[in-house]
Amino acid sequence: MVVKDEENSIRVHNSKSYYWRNAYTTIPREVCSIVGLIPAIKDTDVSPPFTLSEASAIMVYLCEKHQWSDFYPTTSDAFAIQRRARINEYCSHHNESTRLMTRKVIFPTMKWMFSDRKGKGSDASSTGVAHLSNSTKDIDKTKATIRDIAKRFQHKFLANDSLYVEGETPSIADLLAYPDLAQIPQIMGINYCEEWPELEPLSKWLDRMAALPEHDDIHKTIHKIGKMYRSKL
Repeated sequence: MVVKDEENSIRVHNSKSYYWRNAYTTIPREVCSIVGLIPAIKDTDVSPPFTLSEASAIMVYLCEKHQWSDFYPTTSDAFAIQRRARINEYCSHHNESTRLMTRKVIFPTMKWMFSDRKGKGSDASSTGVAHLSNSTKDIDKTKATIRDIAKRFQHKFLANDSLYVEGETPSIADLLAYPDLAQIPQIMGINYCEEWPELEPLSKWLDRMAALPEHDDIHKTIHKIGKMYRSKL
């Protein structure tokens, strides 16, 4: 999701591999994470080539290498140290924070969508997509999961009218959190603020993130998935 100027430009693709323009090349499986997942990069601008996996580690590396202090402060003054610490705090528990939205809600939704398309069972409840079953109890349970994950993020990182996770400008923490949380309205059509008025700060944060440069281009695939999902309801 990070898009810099042409000299240091990078772009992420939602496929089985990522390619990074200029110094960064398509990644073979052996340099992915220890469980064979992306994202991962191979930086051929250094000798020997440097490989790295995990989104937060990659983002920190690129910001420090290219001095992208707008996304990740690199100076040693007190303000920068504190902002960097807060960003690192989010990165440290990303997988147990907003990433849960993808694992607990979006992954089961994808499983239902594509298993149904292949004729391998159209019963939504059997694939864990509780919000698609006819049970009011199951629908409420799934919505409660969405609300709880979103509320915890808002309470911790968007408190005191904070515009972004830490400070007045977006950081790599925002870039990590946004895709997980934005999938709920983008794919499922659920508006946080309309469903839960207390999540208005989160909704406003999502709007600010959606207004960033290149957002619509990068999220074309997600919106296509959303249309596919809604066509099956």
